[in-house]
Amino acid sequence: MLLIVGVLLVVVAFRLPAWRSVYRGRTNLTPGTEVIGWALPFAVIAAVFAVLSLANGGPARWVWRQASLGMLVSNVLACGSLTGVYWYFEAEDPYVEDELLVTGPGAGTLLALLGCLLIPLAGALPDGWKHTDAAKRTHHPGPETS
Repeated sequence: MLLIVGVLLVVVAFRLPAWRSVYRGRTNLTPGTEVIGWALPFAVIAAVFAVLSLANGGPARWVWRQASLGMLVSNVLACGSLTGVYWYFEAEDPYVEDELLVTGPGAGTLLALLGCLLIPLAGALPDGWKHTDAAKRTHHPGPETS
């Protein structure tokens, strides 16, 4: 379910304003189609890892789950850094003809970032644990408590 929601968020992000800059007397909204292209490689690679994690079983599933977890960490670092760098250069643009009052990410950028986090999270989460009689009888090594 998280995988589907993440993919839908990235797709919807292209239709929303990605960046908002407020100048004296006007507001610029940059469409998502111009800015959010950087999210596609992160989303596609994470989706491949997540699908392989969800489709495989046994030891192969563990490998793809770890790959999805690594992709989650790299998406947090890379997407956050790219957004921060873009924000810095947008705010410090020396060639702005009007005085820039406020600039920041729009709804499209925020949805793309959230989608790029939900996609690998779908593949990194462990399976749901089912409480059965066999699970109760399983002895887990550790300190004995009486």
